[in-house]
Amino acid sequence: MASKRKKISVAVAGVAVLGVGGFLVLTSPWTWSLTYSLPPAASADSPADIDNGRLVFVASDCATCHATTGQDSDEQLGGGKVLDTDFGKFHMPNISPDPEHGIGNWTLAEFDRSVREGVGPDSLLPDGKNLYPAFPYTSYQRLKPEDVRDLYAYMMTLPESDKVVPDHELKFPYNIRRGIGVWRLAFLDGKSAAEIGADTADLPEDVDHAKFERGRYLVEGAAHCAECHSPRTFMGNIPDDKRYAGGPNPEGTGHFPNITPDETGIGFWSAASIANYLHTGINPIGRKSGGDMAEVIENTSQLPWQDLQAMATYLNHIPAVDKPAPGMPEPNRTEEVVMLDNAVDNRPPLPTSDPKEINEGDEVYVAGTKSLYTTSDLEQAESEDGKFLGAAQAKVLAREGDKLQLEIAGWQPENAPSVIYQEKGQRVIMAALGDAAVEATERGEAETDPNTDQVWLPVTLRLWTDASQLNLDQEELWTYSQNAYQKSCSSCHTLPGKEHYTANQWIGTLKSMKRFTTFNDDEYRLILSYLQNHSKDLGPDTGAPVVQHASEGVPQ
Repeated sequence: MASKRKKISVAVAGVAVLGVGGFLVLTSPWTWSLTYSLPPAASADSPADIDNGRLVFVASDCATCHATTGQDSDEQLGGGKVLDTDFGKFHMPNISPDPEHGIGNWTLAEFDRSVREGVGPDSLLPDGKNLYPAFPYTSYQRLKPEDVRDLYAYMMTLPESDKVVPDHELKFPYNIRRGIGVWRLAFLDGKSAAEIGADTADLPEDVDHAKFERGRYLVEGAAHCAECHSPRTFMGNIPDDKRYAGGPNPEGTGHFPNITPDETGIGFWSAASIANYLHTGINPIGRKSGGDMAEVIENTSQLPWQDLQAMATYLNHIPAVDKPAPGMPEPNRTEEVVMLDNAVDNRPPLPTSDPKEINEGDEVYVAGTKSLYTTSDLEQAESEDGKFLGAAQAKVLAREGDKLQLEIAGWQPENAPSVIYQEKGQRVIMAALGDAAVEATERGEAETDPNTDQVWLPVTLRLWTDASQLNLDQEELWTYSQNAYQKSCSSCHTLPGKEHYTANQWIGTLKSMKRFTTFNDDEYRLILSYLQNHSKDLGPDTGAPVVQHASEGVPQ
């Protein structure tokens, strides 16, 4: 019996050893290297071109992820940015030349292997450490060895940073880094740029093949455009038939657009428009890039114009993919007029506080347009004496039952006593007044705006209203408005950067689209006020009174 147990134990131990051994072999970086063949790394003794290294650095968008958080220089690579995904949080590492906290001790061969194979040096295992594909080596694998050498040489000239970045915080089983070896075997294809994308035999006769190939190399390699502008499977890989067709951003807060030459993508953009966008960030309909793409433009705008033209040429001839953005209908390609089904109205109610919770001394913010009266006898008034508009701020001076006396402070142009603006010189309207309210308004000493020579008067007005349609928390109004703006505009457009507009510009911009939406006047006013209060001329750096901001802004 003892002998039988011993044999079973030996068999179990043997299976365990084989299992561990098989796992180590299957997940080993060496297994991929033996299966695929990349051009060998450039010799460390060969002369490096620092200028070309800077160009590769910019094209590869390195600083967008690895720049030291809290500063603007793209040469400070201390890392610290956090990418919050369904897999967990990725902390972008320090890749400065610091020998302890960065990559200063890496050889060119180790750097090349990390960039093109996704394998970094490991202090424990001789075969190396698998890198997570949040680092886009699936695209960088297509870089030429000479470009990697030049990139390495350039990065080693940059300032050292001793910033310590924490380890990734990933969910099980993604936190088993060794397991990425299986992912690499399945999805790291080892192909050069010339082996993927459009077939040059299918190009129109007037397309410059040399320009197209340069564009292919940049787009499919250094610029790694497919990594953001493509959907992914549950395994995190990009389906070949959906490359560049758009998809959700990793944080789940927005959508990267389809950039294929399809009607649901950027099929109406010319190559010149694409190149101009990569240089200026302005798209063919005059909208400026924002969010993640604004950071990309900071890099592409530094590339030579001929490289941008090459990228545009390539993007203009990649396979078109029919994939509308979320909420966007399929194009109507028939000669018939097609009416879309009526959407279900599931809009949330305006954000309001319980009227019973509003007390004397509170600051309140208007959610829905409210009638104002010069006396507390609201029921006896023949007509209202004015209106409070969405997002206007007021102070509660007194309360009588469900009636409130509110005080509003703002500005009036000297010849417009029937309107109260939030700031002098800005078109953020808080209240419209009737004759009795105009008469009751207290006005201070006039001031002349040095930029416009317009004369403004500080004003204060005390009026009565009921306790409904008010909110004690301005942040709730901004969050509601931000969500409404995001969900409506993104149905057709990449969202514009609100900080690129002045408060005045938003009036015409949003007004021109009002006929295409189903917002009622109160919803429209809240969205407009939110955008105006978060514009570049009413933000925290303009000297204007600080407003409470909703989250980090609008996702792009």
